[in-house]
Amino acid sequence: MLKVSLLIDCDSCRCLYPFSRFVSDDVSAWRVHGEALVDMSEQDGWDHSECGNFHYCPACSASVQEMGDLCS
Repeated sequence: MLKVSLLIDCDSCRCLYPFSRFVSDDVSAWRVHGEALVDMSEQDGWDHSECGNFHYCPACSASVQEMGDLCS
């Protein structure tokens, strides 16, 4: 069985969120563990766009004014 690494990086400065997840190559595992990783990053001050495609570290989230515009 293959393992996949789930990582979050800041779409502005490219720094990595310090935690990651290693999951099986099953799509449902990606979804469950990926959502848990995003929730954990939000608790640590990371932001994401409304569509969920863009993530920002605490240092960069203050400078990103309208994250909703990135989704269109």
